[in-house]
Amino acid sequence: MSRRWIAVLVVLGVVGGLAAAHQWWLPHLASWLDVSGPLRRADYAMVMGGGVENRPVLAAVLYRKRWVDRILISEIRPIPSRTRSLIPAEHELTKALLMRLGVPEDRIVLLRGNHAATFHEITSLRDVLAESPSVRVIIVTDSLHTRRTAWNVRHLLGPMADRVTFVGAPSERYDLRRWWQSGDGFFMVTSEYLKLVSYWILYGTGKWWVPGVIALILVLGMLRRHLTRYRRTHRLTQGTA
Repeated sequence: MSRRWIAVLVVLGVVGGLAAAHQWWLPHLASWLDVSGPLRRADYAMVMGGGVENRPVLAAVLYRKRWVDRILISEIRPIPSRTRSLIPAEHELTKALLMRLGVPEDRIVLLRGNHAATFHEITSLRDVLAESPSVRVIIVTDSLHTRRTAWNVRHLLGPMADRVTFVGAPSERYDLRRWWQSGDGFFMVTSEYLKLVSYWILYGTGKWWVPGVIALILVLGMLRRHLTRYRRTHRLTQGTA
């Protein structure tokens, strides 16, 4: 048998083994992305943009439980749309929701700016921390978003990063223990890994990781197709039983 066929069989064996044991190792991919730290008292809770459905709720809980005194929200760049004038900006929705959840308006601080990404929001946070050397902040974002946010914090804040902790907001759209069974969960996990790859490429902090992560995304894609076909066949079998 040629080396080429041996390599093909090895790859097929690895993929088959990963598929067979997917319920064991796939949850670890999601848990690795979650770097939420121990909760500690802070001056601000900062609600990261992009999660109006869950992040403001957790921030309001932190305020009501007296973990924080104020809440920071970022002015988010509006998405170009013909109906933009009919839909409030995200930061306006976030503020309205926080107030509905019991946070007084004077306890909500808006970070002005044309924020379009995590990088921009952490840059604005750097200005807040630089102005007040004793201020501490809890960043509120999705659990799967905490590792990439923490990377931005370390990269942009330097020594000030020690004054920032993270708390992950749960999502009703997917279960982290079975994220691959949901379209939203699959998208969130794979997109976070792809974004981390882009960081490693752009900033040169992990070039040797890139092929491995890309291969992982491909394996996940094949696995998802396999599971989708299995569930479809299972439903059809049940329907004809």
